[in-house]
Amino acid sequence: MLMEPLLFPVLGAKAETWEYLKKYVFWTIGVGAVPTVMNTEFAHLIRSEGYSKPAGFGVAFGGILNIALDPLFIFGLRLNIMGAAIATMLSNLIAMLYFVGFLLYIRRKTVITLNPAQCSFKQNIPLEVITVGLPGFVMTMMSTISNTALNHIVANYSNTAIAGMGIAQKVDLLAYAIAQGMTQGMTQGTLPLIGYNFSSGNIKRMKESIKAVFLYSLIVAACGTVFLYFFAAPVVRGFISDSETVRYGQKFLKIICLACPTTAINFMVITIFQAIGKKVQPLFCHYFARAVWI
Repeated sequence: MLMEPLLFPVLGAKAETWEYLKKYVFWTIGVGAVPTVMNTEFAHLIRSEGYSKPAGFGVAFGGILNIALDPLFIFGLRLNIMGAAIATMLSNLIAMLYFVGFLLYIRRKTVITLNPAQCSFKQNIPLEVITVGLPGFVMTMMSTISNTALNHIVANYSNTAIAGMGIAQKVDLLAYAIAQGMTQGMTQGTLPLIGYNFSSGNIKRMKESIKAVFLYSLIVAACGTVFLYFFAAPVVRGFISDSETVRYGQKFLKIICLACPTTAINFMVITIFQAIGKKVQPLFCHYFARAVWI
């Protein structure tokens, strides 16, 4: 119902891409919203119990399955863009079922339960969940707003410019995701190094963990920046052969890859605040960073 007014005037969609957008959004968001959200939810819950490998396997399994299903649905079944959307939806659904199966497997050894009767509203638990998770919500919301503004601006040029920007953003996300994953391994995934040490008063070990991850994530992000800046053209060309799209893509990539180190640092600082129960500081960092960008 809101798809057309959102995609056209807000996001800058064009008539020639409308049918593709409608099909993709229907399958990935309309049908696949719950599996997509629950994948992230289950992965963090399982990781919080110390099962980092099963959580990482579930996330990787969904991604690899998506890569495998894409050519099958796009070319094999000749579903084109709808095939890509269905492949994404099915990958998330199957990964979610894996997490559900794993939770059932460890049900006798974990406090995590799928039983709604165990839901508690005592001891301000819902309020704590909302306030600690609010910065993450703001980060996602501001990221959506900033990308919406960018798409709306770029849409005034051409579809090839949008395609080039999309490729550049996805390639840049790879370098960022590696550093982000290292940060999550220390903080969100699963709080033992930060949250548990902070709660127990073992500040020395907590600081040592922060220093180590800070150094390694910064090195990884910096290496990603150098590689993507000097090899922007061949990297983009690996995704598409259209010369105009490659030209736009490499320009975008050379610019946005410069932010990899600072983005990794920002994410680490924010998640550390969240891990020790700070609510205002990460919220301010998320809002300020995105507001300045816009």
